[in-house]
Amino acid sequence: MTNSSHDDEGIGLLSGAPAPEKKSGVPAPVAVPVAPAAPPSPPKVDLTGLLSLKAADDTTREVTAGMVTTLSAVLTSRAAEPAVATLSLEVGYTSTYPGEGAEWPVSWVPPGKRGSVELFPRKETHAIPLAPNVGVPLSFSITAPVGVRYGDRVEVRLSASGPSGSGLPVRLTLACVARQAVLAIKTSRGYEREVADTLLARAEEKPDVVFSLLVPSSLRGYVFAEGMSLEGVREMLKGIRKARGLVEGETTLKEVEPLLVPKVTVEGFVEGAIVELISGPFKGEKARVKKIDQAKEEITVELIEAVVPIPVTVRGDHVRMLEKGGGKSGN
Repeated sequence: MTNSSHDDEGIGLLSGAPAPEKKSGVPAPVAVPVAPAAPPSPPKVDLTGLLSLKAADDTTREVTAGMVTTLSAVLTSRAAEPAVATLSLEVGYTSTYPGEGAEWPVSWVPPGKRGSVELFPRKETHAIPLAPNVGVPLSFSITAPVGVRYGDRVEVRLSASGPSGSGLPVRLTLACVARQAVLAIKTSRGYEREVADTLLARAEEKPDVVFSLLVPSSLRGYVFAEGMSLEGVREMLKGIRKARGLVEGETTLKEVEPLLVPKVTVEGFVEGAIVELISGPFKGEKARVKKIDQAKEEITVELIEAVVPIPVTVRGDHVRMLEKGGGKSGN
């Protein structure tokens, strides 16, 4: 007789059912991730005497109120291998009126960064990687505030040293100093003096805004003001009759200098020239130049249509050239 239990077991094996596994008392090993080894830190290079910190252009620059300028420096290492320097920055303000100086906005982009960072009047330190003999530019954007006074000053004090402050640091100070500006005021023609007189009266109440005024006789429709702030002068012009406003931008002294030198009124006249009298009792008469006095700025002429030629001496600005003669200029 065949044992049915063996037949069932055989049938079960033939049907493809997996044989039961015996569990072992030892757990399977678990793989543990291994952290990559940290790269060795670069050795600290002694930068004593090997750092250079120099200005890219100016160390001190004069600016006017509202002006934005950039001062730059270059930090360089002469070490034979890459190194890291410690850069210290400090911003400081000084004013000719202690306690009243305006705050100058100063910002920079740290090396390796993208965004601009504002610097405040406190000391900061930054680690600056340096490649051998490759300069790292350090640029600072400085804005002269609207309320700046003459002689006010902002300084960016730089100091660079080796690791852990080894050796003597190299230092550099970049500075901006506030100066006055020459501003052009547009007026109605013929009212230059009236505008200047009114502005002068207001300037006496606020002497820190406008220092001086120029009303050139040879340039109609303009008055020039020497002051600290375009906005300050614009504010003082409000309500002044016949004042048409400020010309945007600063006028240079080179543009104003010709207006400061009095023009010789007899310049261009020569003996024998035909002129027309444009002022005085003989206004409208034609005359011939007989003598020119450069020192007194006077011209002696003879009236052409007069029956008896009588010499008449007039100021140089009282005649107008009609025809140059072939004579010579007089003394």
